[in-house]
Amino acid sequence: MTQQIQKVSNPQGKGVVGVIEDLRACAPSQVQAKASHQWLADYFTSTLVLGAKYGFKPVVGRDYYLYFKDQEWKLSLIEPQAWRSYNPGIYFAECVLNKDMSWSLALSSDWQKHPKVVKAVNDLEQAFIQCISDEKPLVEKLPFFKQHLSYYQRLGANALARSLKQSLEIKLGKEKSLSLAGTALVAELASVNKPLLEASIKY
Repeated sequence: MTQQIQKVSNPQGKGVVGVIEDLRACAPSQVQAKASHQWLADYFTSTLVLGAKYGFKPVVGRDYYLYFKDQEWKLSLIEPQAWRSYNPGIYFAECVLNKDMSWSLALSSDWQKHPKVVKAVNDLEQAFIQCISDEKPLVEKLPFFKQHLSYYQRLGANALARSLKQSLEIKLGKEKSLSLAGTALVAELASVNKPLLEASIKY
């Protein structure tokens, strides 16, 4: 645990104590066992949101808004109709951070009318599936620490990783969850025949 806390340390002036407090504040709660396709979908959707640019600490249960502009995802506190002269980009989804530290999306009704957005989503999904489609333990691929993310994104990714790990342990038991390979979950996802983005929507 100490090693993880040291890795999550940030360049924004916080010491180790501040990082520990933030990690505790982001602890997942109400974690449940999930069907394989739902587990993967929540992992993918949350990865998409956490990869967006934002400079604030998300709060559980609050609405946020995801935009796509200049080949980048941006998470904002401002809803689409509230913008005036500034163009935030293509509105993609309303996002909510769940108590288990995964993200839920309510997709814009017309996001598929924008080829650049569709391509970006498809590219992310293909890269995600390719990353986990091997015999290595899936738990080892969870984002406990991602150097390229900024501080709040790293906190969120670490919390998500803890949540997903706990979910697997509840469903499979600790020993089996540690050895589970991504290929098994990907095979089940294929049988569901549903894109990850669609499977992850909860409301």
